[in-house]
Amino acid sequence: MTTKTIYVAEALPGSGKSTKFIEALPTLISSSKLIYAMPTKELIKELALTIKTTTGIIPIIITSETTSHVAATIEKALAMANSPLLMVTHEALRQVDARLLTGWDLVMDEVPSVSDCWSHQFDSISYLSSIGHYLTVSDDKKATLNPEHVALVESMIKTKDGSALSNSAIEVLKAMITPKCSVEVERQSIKGKRLVRIVRYRDFLPAFTYANTVHILANNVRDTLLGVHAESQGWTFERSIFTPDFDGYGKRVELHPFLKGKYSKTQSLMQRNGESVIKWNNDTQLASWLDGVTAMIGDDESLAFMHDWVEYSFADNVTKLPIDSRGINGYQDRSIAICLQHGNVSPDDALSFHSLSEMLGVPVPEIRKAIEFERFYESTLQAVARTSLRDRDSTAPVVLFVQNIEMAKYLQSKLGRLASINSELCMTPWEKEKSEKKKAKAMLQAEAVSLFLEKGLDRKVIADNLGVTYKSILNWTAGLKRAA
Repeated sequence: MTTKTIYVAEALPGSGKSTKFIEALPTLISSSKLIYAMPTKELIKELALTIKTTTGIIPIIITSETTSHVAATIEKALAMANSPLLMVTHEALRQVDARLLTGWDLVMDEVPSVSDCWSHQFDSISYLSSIGHYLTVSDDKKATLNPEHVALVESMIKTKDGSALSNSAIEVLKAMITPKCSVEVERQSIKGKRLVRIVRYRDFLPAFTYANTVHILANNVRDTLLGVHAESQGWTFERSIFTPDFDGYGKRVELHPFLKGKYSKTQSLMQRNGESVIKWNNDTQLASWLDGVTAMIGDDESLAFMHDWVEYSFADNVTKLPIDSRGINGYQDRSIAICLQHGNVSPDDALSFHSLSEMLGVPVPEIRKAIEFERFYESTLQAVARTSLRDRDSTAPVVLFVQNIEMAKYLQSKLGRLASINSELCMTPWEKEKSEKKKAKAMLQAEAVSLFLEKGLDRKVIADNLGVTYKSILNWTAGLKRAA
């Protein structure tokens, strides 16, 4: 490419982005070679069939279902350039030699998932006997492969001759020789355990660099981690020719939020006594809300998107689906969905952001914001699009039970003028009970303020009487004026 431009067709799921591509395809292939990448093999088969029946063009599909050597087959097809349209998965595209994309126009259907963060727990013996002697760990916990072991590890991974090692150990060693992958080893705990974290980034920018043009068809590109990384590397965004003319689904949508405040696992598992439990029980705030939701749904067929920790016992008319719902079809007869995804970052995830920041040259706050957007907003929007919302032939109103007011407002802005928010079931977050220590501090603070305002005592005297620091008294009485 002569310019670092990504052409984006940003529109809601089911708005006609792929249709726009298919309509332009007969003209495009007369002068261009196209490679079309999608998240899954199933989606590739569906779109390839639509292309064939609509235009008569037969794409070349290269996946694990058509060949046992996916990357090599794609590279051969790119080099020979005998077919004007190749269809591959996102991950397969990333694995090929990017230089072979020279002369090809690249179309990405949906923004690919680009980061992985996971960990393995080793006891002291298994760590030392499996991977410990292969690695050197720096003071900042970053692991490097000892030079004398590089060839051995590469051979073990290539020939799969690591039978003496656990799957966890093999994963760690494989990560050590994988580009854009960081291995971090925590110090041994008092229980003799050692946490080994793997942080990985799937880099698509090399493919974008060599392709003639790059088009991404998605709801949102700029706010994702891929978009943030691309922009940090000097890429700009322009409107794609595949952007559909779309003015909304034309459906009445009623949004029922769960919370007035921030949605999280901790708040969802809060009990009325002010204690948040670790494991699900039916006395939690989310369970109480779901009782009201299921009563409203009745016997209507519905969808539910949730994490494993949500163990609410739904009736058979509620179908549970995975959090990542892209490519899940067959439920467009359902007009009700319950969305319980959350985008909050775990402590382990947060530790990984510094490594991602070093890999990408993107500040940690921007990485956090992008990942939270993908997990919360984008995931929820993709989920509600599994319903009859995108079925043009259905006139039935859609009812969506969502995480909080913030999400309801976001979806309302996306779904248009016929979307409304119903706060009938919306709950104020149950408050966490203050600890005895916090209660005691609050009582001291109240007494200090009283002595200062009503008794007119000097701050130093108050500090001596209450047995607290002078600085605390200053903080508690800052800005207060004594009574005349």
